[in-house]
Amino acid sequence: MLRRHATFFYVLRSAIDILVISGIWVAVYFVRFRWGVFSSPKGIPAFGRHLILGLPIVCICYLSCLGTGLYKPKRIQSMFTQLADIFKASIFSGLLALALLYYIQSHPYSRKLLILFVFALFGGLVLSHLFTMAIMRNLRRKGYNVRYYAVIGAGKKGQQLVQEIERIAWFGLKLRFFVDNNPSRIGTELFGVPIYGPIEELGELVSAKEIDEIYLALGGAEAQAAYPFLERLQCKGITVRIVPDWGSLTSTSKATAVTIGSQVLFSAAESPLSGANIVLKEVFDRVASLMLLVVSALPMGVIAVLVKLTSKGPVFYRQARIGMDQREFTIIKFRTMPVDAEIENGPQWAKTNDPRCTRIGVWLRRTNLDELPQLINVIKGEMSLVGPRPERPCFVEQFAEEYKKYMLRHKVKAGMTGWAQVHGFRGDTSLKKRLQYDLHYIRNWSLGLDLRILLLMTWQILTGKTAY
Repeated sequence: MLRRHATFFYVLRSAIDILVISGIWVAVYFVRFRWGVFSSPKGIPAFGRHLILGLPIVCICYLSCLGTGLYKPKRIQSMFTQLADIFKASIFSGLLALALLYYIQSHPYSRKLLILFVFALFGGLVLSHLFTMAIMRNLRRKGYNVRYYAVIGAGKKGQQLVQEIERIAWFGLKLRFFVDNNPSRIGTELFGVPIYGPIEELGELVSAKEIDEIYLALGGAEAQAAYPFLERLQCKGITVRIVPDWGSLTSTSKATAVTIGSQVLFSAAESPLSGANIVLKEVFDRVASLMLLVVSALPMGVIAVLVKLTSKGPVFYRQARIGMDQREFTIIKFRTMPVDAEIENGPQWAKTNDPRCTRIGVWLRRTNLDELPQLINVIKGEMSLVGPRPERPCFVEQFAEEYKKYMLRHKVKAGMTGWAQVHGFRGDTSLKKRLQYDLHYIRNWSLGLDLRILLLMTWQILTGKTAY
């Protein structure tokens, strides 16, 4: 079944945006030239001329919105993704408007007006789309504009899918029934809806129940057996969605698809840091680390003197660690132990009340000040301010054998601190728990999460809760 109201909502959203763009183009003229906020040494262009320019400007902006996918169906799209589309549309609109005005004007049009227009356009489109989405989601919660779906497979995967959908009521998706080949399930109910079967009856069920979408939550041979029935339904206009069967593979990020010829390849363990995300994190790390290094230069100088005076050996301790993509690098720390501390018992994890520490080393570890030189590693691009803590090569080999998902930590840069550390898992603590927190961080990375971790770590240092 085709989406019955898609055309109406497409026209409605387009009409609202065209009105918003037109209103903003008129409004910025008065803000720029009539309110007295900005000077106009080159004179004020005629308002009629400004209105005439509005026609191509509105067309450019609408085409930019169209080109960035602003009017594609967004029922199951996140708010952040939609805001990103609006931002891209606003930037493209501004660049195209600048190019247009540059070529058709005998002298450059006001750059301040264009800047005001782009900012106002972004704000106006955000409010317009938030208003439209709020109306749609409210209607869907009340049962209007609902799309009905069925799930093939009443097992664990199918149940989890339904629970996830039910938690987000504004999707406007309503479950009609399950279909399953398991005789013990057929004829029973789950989540208040019936379980039908076998799958061979799917075509008749879809026609009788007016289903819009089918979700396949099976894997292996069971999924293969369902494909012929799904193909026939797809040809009738039913939307078919497939829940990937990753088997024992672990998903560390949103699944990505790569098209090679006619083949579509999926991956669920790519680094979440790619494209704009990796640039954002790199810039933040380098700038913040440089500022921190400048601010802490004097305290680091004092610490260096204390380390030198209280024990023989170098100020800094250099050690091989494993970072992103399993590459080895040399980490830098203030030395907290005698030079020959590991000769007798070999490499060991740091632990509470470590007897190998020097007098100043005990205090440095308790306050985490021994980690300050790692700012240099961050500036060099070997580490990040936030990420899974790097381990020594000998430990990495050992842990990789004990925990099959351990190497997934190396999908991102190692960090000076991380999600596991702010939850108390540092040094000689549960490796399993540390791995769980590290994988959670990788799956849910955002700049906001990095800032939260840094603030938590700062608070813990100030309150003395980070000691080994």
